[in-house]
Formats: sequence, C-alpha cells, structure tokens
Amino acid sequence: MPTPIMVTTGTSVTGDLITGTAPTFLVKGLPVATITSPVSGAACTGVIAGSTAVNKIVHGLPMANITSMASGVNPATGVPVTTSAMVTAGITYIC
Repeated sequence: MPTPIMVTTGTSVTGDLITGTAPTFLVKGLPVATITSPVSGAACTGVIAGSTAVNKIVHGLPMANITSMASGVNPATGVPVTTSAMVTAGITYIC
C-alpha cells in the first residue's frame, strides 16, 4: 500500500524526531529519511530499521515512509523500544 515519504522533522508515534540521511534527495526542501536514519527523543533513541517501500532506493538504502519501524533504546531506562514513524512534512509525496 502506498504511503507518504518520511523526511527530516518527521516524528514517531512517541514524538521522537526522525532525521533524514539523504541530503541530495529533497522533498519539500527536506532530506528524505531511509533505513538507518537516526531517531532521537525522550522515548526512543535508535534508527529506522524497517520500511514497506523496499523498491524505492535512495543512496543505496530503502526509503522510509509512514509506518516504518524504528528500534532503539529508551534513553532514561535503557529498555529496548520499537516505535513507528507517524508524522511527516512529505505527506503529499507517496512512495
């Protein structure tokens, strides 16, 4: 199912910031996020680990989209956390 592209300033379900790692591929002037893009915030610090847009490749990595899974740890407790990408400025760009 096609879903919107994740870009820098996107957030996860838990409110953690997603940073785009494809500086030469811009959507609305913001770098696109890919698998291995960093996720950082109060609930999860880690990387985007999965995407349903596996046929959309940017800099050799699948493009991240809404519902991409991020995994990492909770910075306060050290407990492993998994969250989903949710809010993006690239809402009108579908992959």
